[in-house]
Amino acid sequence: MVALLITVIAVIGILALYMVETRASGYSRHETEAAVLAEDKMELLRTITPPALVPLAGTDPNVNEFGTPVAGGLYTRVWSITPNGSPATYWDYVVTVNWTEDNVGRSVTERSRL
Repeated sequence: MVALLITVIAVIGILALYMVETRASGYSRHETEAAVLAEDKMELLRTITPPALVPLAGTDPNVNEFGTPVAGGLYTRVWSITPNGSPATYWDYVVTVNWTEDNVGRSVTERSRL
């Protein structure tokens, strides 16, 4: 009877640990995907010169992990390009990827200057 009680307590502890690890793994995966989406957009924006040829701000709503807009996509990608100096001597690029996980807003931001 005592051995059975100890076994039940151990199994409950292992299940709780498994649930926490599964949640952490999901968050880590989403954060990595968001970082890759931000980097992908940043590389695309920086290849278009001069920046005046593109809109200076934009949003990609409902993007999936591959950067494709789909209904119900987890991520929203927002970017802006800001000219600095007069005339513009450099440009500041900011790309932010937002998503909601466990009813908490999460985001990854990448900044660059050209």
